Amino acid sequence: EALATGCVSTSAFLSIHNMCCWMIDSFASKELKQEYLPQAITMEKICSYCLTEPGSGSDAAGMMTTAKEDGDYYILNGSKIFISGGSVSDYYVVMCKTGEKEISTILVEKGSPGLSFGKKEHKMGWKNQPTTMVLFEDCKVPKKNLIGDKGMGFKFAMMGLDGGRINIASCSLGGASFCIDTAKDYVTGRKQFKRP
Repeated sequence: EALATGCVSTSAFLSIHNMCCWMIDSFASKELKQEYLPQAITMEKICSYCLTEPGSGSDAAGMMTTAKEDGDYYILNGSKIFISGGSVSDYYVVMCKTGEKEISTILVEKGSPGLSFGKKEHKMGWKNQPTTMVLFEDCKVPKKNLIGDKGMGFKFAMMGLDGGRINIASCSLGGASFCIDTAKDYVTGRKQFKRP
């Protein structure tokens, strides 16, 4: 909240990245943590959270993105929308269907075959990172990139959002506090007709 009085956008960016790091740290295998967390924690590599879809908002149960097993890989198909850091982040924490009623979480690395991005959204603010669609067209990801067990993705997504929503609310409060203080300073310091 205090950081957001200086820049709401930066605070939200850090909040989303930290939420992804927390999900990897809390639920991923030891091997996955060792491979991806060190550079994510130091922010040499940046993470994006991929839940929202064009037809389902943050309704995880209504998602359409799928991941089908193919030997040692998952093949992802579908799209995510309004993804903060889309096209510039290095790691994408993706919620997807691995069965008819089974949602799982898979880490997709930038540069994976079949991963692409939509155009950058035009925004009034929050400009320290782009917002784009994230597109999966027969996107090939190693099975070892599954975070936690198959079918646990809905639970992980909701647990991430439990903290994420509080963090975004804190960012909003910090920005609102700055606006109130700025307006108060203007009103109390303004002079008209040589009078305060």
